[in-house]
Amino acid sequence: MTAAYAELQTTTNFSFLRGASHPGELVMGAKALGLAALAVCDRNSLAGVVRAHAKAKELGLKFILGCRLDFADGSPSVLCYPESRAAYGRLTKLLTVGQFRAKKGECELVWDDLVAHGEGQLVIVVPPPTLDADFERHLKRAGLDFAGRVWLVAARAYAAQDLKRIAALDALGRAAGAPIVATNDVLYHGPERRQLQDVLTCVREKCSIAEAGLRLEANAERHLKSAEEMARLFRDWPEAVARTLEIAERCRFSLDELRYEYPDEPVPPGKTAIQHLKDLAWAGAAWRYPGGVPRKVVDLLNKELALI
Repeated sequence: MTAAYAELQTTTNFSFLRGASHPGELVMGAKALGLAALAVCDRNSLAGVVRAHAKAKELGLKFILGCRLDFADGSPSVLCYPESRAAYGRLTKLLTVGQFRAKKGECELVWDDLVAHGEGQLVIVVPPPTLDADFERHLKRAGLDFAGRVWLVAARAYAAQDLKRIAALDALGRAAGAPIVATNDVLYHGPERRQLQDVLTCVREKCSIAEAGLRLEANAERHLKSAEEMARLFRDWPEAVARTLEIAERCRFSLDELRYEYPDEPVPPGKTAIQHLKDLAWAGAAWRYPGGVPRKVVDLLNKELALI
């Protein structure tokens, strides 16, 4: 059988100082590798999805709109994908909630925010480096909050304990109702971008390359990989690769569904919206000038209202 794979975890340069490839470069890379689909999941942002969608549409690649949500309450990060137009609206509202709480350019969310806006969202939990009891507790909660639509990221870091870690994730995921799904946790489209990603890390961490140490990625493997390569890396867990296609199939929302929607205009019976607006303007002028509306204000209002 020919291997097939969808990459569900990519970070673009819209995750400032983390991703080292433009959205279009990732889409072109995925298309060249013959991937079944590609998802963009920038951190607490949908900034990169429009360019990725446009390029994927041009090349005929299935694109999945996603977002990585990082939480301020210690909950593990998740990759979130809306299944429908309504779910997309809830995801954008969730991000707005987080942005209103934080200073400009930041987003502050807690797990309960996701649950409150979680209808129609597919969720993949991103495990922390250490799989401790706190993470196990959070994963079990995720399994309950998003039953039937939650998974657990399993990525190969090319570290000495890779296989042992994935085996542990597999066991935790089965117990919590969040089966593992393969990703490559992509930061750039090709290995040649590793040097740029190192520079971005140093800028983010305010240090030099010589000083960066373990803050740099250990290797140049955080790039897109073919279905055959992912099948080889996860040969002991083929179901983790197969699940990428199952999730991609469930992600049916497309930005093409968005249309300009003129808001409703509730007006009193027997009035048009324009007439009601004019009445409100004159009522406002009378409230503002209880002793009588000045002639120059009357002239100005007449002039402005004649334009609508």
